[in-house]
Amino acid sequence: MGVEKNATSFSADQISRARSEFKQAGVSISEWAQRHGVPPSLVYSVLSGKSQCTRGRSHEVAVLLGLKAPPDSPSIKNLLPSHLAIVEPVGSTR
Repeated sequence: MGVEKNATSFSADQISRARSEFKQAGVSISEWAQRHGVPPSLVYSVLSGKSQCTRGRSHEVAVLLGLKAPPDSPSIKNLLPSHLAIVEPVGSTR
């Protein structure tokens, strides 16, 4: 039997810090998930390292938790070819 590898690209230390912030703020993971409109199970999956967080909702959760850079950060924008640039939808209030 092999050792299960963490599916994410962030460290155990980053995940530990995120969990500590929940404790310091006195907010449960489920409560935080509900406030951000994401399923609590997805947040637990991200924090346990079971989700790759490469795209979609798991990526969004990792960004919200501060585990990944937001897609509009300059370092990310410079890596994307212009035809893949992230553009806000018309009428977006983000």
